[in-house]
Amino acid sequence: MINSFFGFEMGRRAMDYFRRGMETAGHNIANADVEGYSRQRVEASSTDPFTDPGLARPAIPGQIGTGVKIDAIKRLRDLFLDSQYREEISVQGYWEQVQQAVNQTEIYVNEPAGKGFQYAIDQYWEALQEVSKRPDDSATRENLVQKTKSTVAFLHQLETNYDQYRTALNKEIKLKVDQANEYIDQIAGLNEVISEIKGVGGNPNDLLDRRDLLTEKLSKIIDCTVGSPCIDEADGEFKIDLHGKLLVQGTKTRHLETVPMVGNQGFFDVQVEDNTFDHVSNPEVAVAVLEQRMTESVVSLQVKRLANEANWEVGKGNGRLAVQDANAALGLRGSFGIQVGTNGVQKTTTAFPGNPPAVLVGTVLEPPIPATTEVTHRFRVAAGGFESLVQVRWNSVTNQWDITDNQGHAAASATANLNLSDLDSFFGANYGAALDCSVNGAGNEWTLGSDNRELLSITDVQGNLASQLGLKNSGPAVTINVTEEDTLTTIANKINGAYASELAKKTPPELTTDPAGDPPDRPEEWLRCLIERDGANGAYYLKLQSDLAGEGQRINVLGGDDCGTGQGGSLYMARKLGFVNVEDPATPELELDTTSFITQAQDAYFVFENKEYLSVSNAFRDARLLTPDDGWSASTAEELYSGLRLELRAVGETQIQCRHHVQGGALKGMLESRDDFILAQMDSFDEIVFGLVSETNALHFAGHGTGDYLMTSGVEFFDTVAVRYGAAKSFELNEEIENHSGLIAAASDDGKGKAQGTGGTSSGDGSNALRMAQLKQTKVLNDRTADFNAFYESFIAELGATGQRAATMGKNQTALVGQIQTQRQAVMGVNMDEEMMDIIKFQQAFNGAARYITTIDEMLDKIINGMGRVGL
Repeated sequence: MINSFFGFEMGRRAMDYFRRGMETAGHNIANADVEGYSRQRVEASSTDPFTDPGLARPAIPGQIGTGVKIDAIKRLRDLFLDSQYREEISVQGYWEQVQQAVNQTEIYVNEPAGKGFQYAIDQYWEALQEVSKRPDDSATRENLVQKTKSTVAFLHQLETNYDQYRTALNKEIKLKVDQANEYIDQIAGLNEVISEIKGVGGNPNDLLDRRDLLTEKLSKIIDCTVGSPCIDEADGEFKIDLHGKLLVQGTKTRHLETVPMVGNQGFFDVQVEDNTFDHVSNPEVAVAVLEQRMTESVVSLQVKRLANEANWEVGKGNGRLAVQDANAALGLRGSFGIQVGTNGVQKTTTAFPGNPPAVLVGTVLEPPIPATTEVTHRFRVAAGGFESLVQVRWNSVTNQWDITDNQGHAAASATANLNLSDLDSFFGANYGAALDCSVNGAGNEWTLGSDNRELLSITDVQGNLASQLGLKNSGPAVTINVTEEDTLTTIANKINGAYASELAKKTPPELTTDPAGDPPDRPEEWLRCLIERDGANGAYYLKLQSDLAGEGQRINVLGGDDCGTGQGGSLYMARKLGFVNVEDPATPELELDTTSFITQAQDAYFVFENKEYLSVSNAFRDARLLTPDDGWSASTAEELYSGLRLELRAVGETQIQCRHHVQGGALKGMLESRDDFILAQMDSFDEIVFGLVSETNALHFAGHGTGDYLMTSGVEFFDTVAVRYGAAKSFELNEEIENHSGLIAAASDDGKGKAQGTGGTSSGDGSNALRMAQLKQTKVLNDRTADFNAFYESFIAELGATGQRAATMGKNQTALVGQIQTQRQAVMGVNMDEEMMDIIKFQQAFNGAARYITTIDEMLDKIINGMGRVGL
């Protein structure tokens, strides 16, 4: 039975609910402008009615309500929108950082409206043109020096700005990681308090808001996820996950760590605590830069040989003339040949199918007619440090072809014909340690290869046997004719002047080229000749130096006319000038005629993911793949692995591991800007500098100075840059040119070792300066597909397009995040009007409940104090 005080309890419950409702509305209003706050609502329900169904229940007409109760004070959140927001704000953080990096580099470049590198290099080209018009004018030459220094300064400033920005980004990455770790610790700390409050039946709404806000801030830095177990907290623990690696699990944490990368200037990679790893298993063999675009993988590397990043140098042979005056006539007449290049690591002859029954398959040479005719062929085979001069001569006594070399080896053909098998037997028996050779099953092709994957060079010295075999180097060969009045200086000038010479194309008596091709007109096809002085005896000698570094620019010394006899194939002049060694003191009976190398170039040879590569330098992004597709020439460079840059350090094996723990958010944007975007921009600077230096120097070597330097050639305009990778850091004007503008080689050589059209008495020719100026419109960059202006304009256009894309994506992402946030605020945001209406509603309800209790009180007062007193 319900007692008389039943109404008091029901009124008390109602007043408590209405008071809590007003307090909650007031709390919402108070926090309306607090970041991350979600509005709260009192959830209430009816209390259990009186009475429960049953046979013993009182005989009353149905159940009687007992009032209201407060179930909880809940936050209003949409978990789906929260999850979406965290995902999209991570993307927004990424694009904000990318856009910031692009904007910063655009300030450095200051194009197209500003006066940056584009303006400076245009001034440089104009100054060169002025020198070509007025080569005798010292003011014009000095202007070129100053404009060149400005170009160098602008490029160095760009390089410095980019380097400094990379360093600044690296520091900012460390700060971002520290900030993320602080959020992780705060979230774990909140988890502990929240767990305690929930354990005693509390509902820590404000703490939950704080935890969600920190999670969102962490999501902007990294692309972490709050998985479904975390959302509904099915196991009772709040978790934050980063691609399978838990950063937060209840009160336990894993921090982000900044791991220095040796190959990337010690810059940081961001990894997860307890999951750190080394990118390179054996850094003594190689180190690496791993860009963010590199896919997660483990790749293998086996370094078999390091590059020495050197240019070939030839000279100082043991039979050279002892010349005490470089400008004194030598009194020699004859010629010699020079050719630069190689055949690749493996070369196969043309097919010799034969013509049965007269000529058997594989026959290279038949007996001469008549049989008493003297026929001699000599060809040079070289690879790395190995070199042999092979001679094939018809022996009219034995009716066989004698095969000998300059190392004392001898053999004879099996029959009167010289067959591929004869050559194969000779090479296999004597050169097996350096060369691999084999005849195919049909017997009509012979393959010759380097055992150590060094580039082969095969050239005819006398006769044309290598050419008949299809083994001869394809590069242009130049013959230099020497006359009695020539000095070391004029011979050096003739050699230098052969580059891209119009005279060479006309093949005058002073200078001839291989009839099958044009003269060398690319830096990789030629060399420069310098006059050096021997410290031992003070004698001068000529030194040939390849224009570019690497095995592929091997210098091959060819035969010439023996003192005007017309016999050809003689190395007499090459001996006198010291380009080949006459003899070995240990075997004076042999004429060695080996190339007298001062410096031998060596390429790096390595195996990457079971593919063989060569590289001129030990630090690179692109390397030359060894493949039969290009005839094993190793002539085309390609990106080794997308996003990977290597630096080889020693022979050995190692593995390179790429795992990106952070794959989104602001940190991803910073890492990508530092390692992908900026390095790609700096690659463009390297391309420009390497092309400008190598092409300009090659032309400048071929020209003559003015005044006291009228007979001077072979001078570099820019300091030599050995390799393409990192070339921009070595970009400098030759100090000698800066101090002596008369060294600027404006005049071309006339083919006789003197300035073009002057007879050596004037320097009025500016044709070589004009050729240098014409490089502006010459396609020499990007595999000879773009000229300097087009390449830089393309660079600016790409930078602008990247900036526009980043700005567009950033704007779109900001709009998307804003839209999701608007939807969230519709759920969790505080509406002042709604809260005021709730306050009024709860106030009126509270007053009604109070009036209800007063009424009950009056009723009870009547019962207690008024009943039983009749008449009163």
